[in-house]
Amino acid sequence: MIRYLIKNNLKIMFRSPVNILLYVLCPIVVTAVLVSAFSAMMESYEGAGQFTVGYRVEENSVFDGYMNAIVETGRENGVSFAEYRDGDPETLIKDNKLACFAVFGSDSYTIYETQDTKTESGTLQYMLSAMVNGVISGDFSAVSFKTEQPFFVPAVNSTDYYGIIYIVYFGWCALVCAAGLFSNEKKHRIDERLRVSNLSVLQLYLARFIPLVAVVSCGIGVAAVIGGVIMGVHWGNIALSAALVVLSVMAATAMEMFIYELTNSMLASVIISFGIVWFLGYIGGSFETYMFSSNPDWLKHLDPIYHENRALVELSTMGHSDYVASAALILAGMFAVFSLLNLAVGRIRRSVQ
Repeated sequence: MIRYLIKNNLKIMFRSPVNILLYVLCPIVVTAVLVSAFSAMMESYEGAGQFTVGYRVEENSVFDGYMNAIVETGRENGVSFAEYRDGDPETLIKDNKLACFAVFGSDSYTIYETQDTKTESGTLQYMLSAMVNGVISGDFSAVSFKTEQPFFVPAVNSTDYYGIIYIVYFGWCALVCAAGLFSNEKKHRIDERLRVSNLSVLQLYLARFIPLVAVVSCGIGVAAVIGGVIMGVHWGNIALSAALVVLSVMAATAMEMFIYELTNSMLASVIISFGIVWFLGYIGGSFETYMFSSNPDWLKHLDPIYHENRALVELSTMGHSDYVASAALILAGMFAVFSLLNLAVGRIRRSVQ
């Protein structure tokens, strides 16, 4: 009997193809718009690399005796020095495509930079400052530049970020896909008839839950495939990512079905569900990327969408994430708790009917 109900509910849902297409088209359209709008903001930082600096040493400069050492130290650190005895520094930078220009005066130095070479200028300033401090301390030979590679989370581009988190976000709006099913049940009073049948409350719950999770998961799954093929969205560990997304659909479906059981109104349920999901999405990085979010860290860690988004993004960039476990536990906990609440409300309704 339950298999018949699941099959019948699937047929009813497919009679409202627009609701299903929303889960395919909306993530793709929203992702494309946001990628176009925010691609520059999420460009990864690139270091200065090797660059050339022009310089001039004025007469009676204290730096004159150290220039060979300065040039050699610069060469070891990717900075080439080219001497220009005459000419305006700003003009020389432009004409010779120099990163910046240093003028060594009698007891100080001046660095000329452009708007586009502030990184190179900062590197040069740091190098010269370290060397001057070495001269002052009397230990010039001890001046060195130590390079370290600390652990860091690789940058994610806007295509991968939005292509992932909007699959998640629309998966959390699962109730929309059930609009046709619940409306049909209410119109023909099917839910009331089923409550007095021999089917258990668990069977009635699963008869709604399973087709809804299946259809929503398939819809956003198609959207994820299209996003990967057309826009080049990288999912990293595909199997683990897919499992997390399906688990989130299960948690969202259980939560929203519970809201529907309480209100017995599709309109009220959609409004309440969207309000909850919008708030969770705002905190969790669906609208403001969680890397740039100003929300308190403790608040973000209370949000299941934040854990899921971060786990999936880190799986995309690193292939692993410490947030996979927390996301899975939170989502599984939500699914279990709201499923039990659904069953409790169903039993109460059956007892008073």
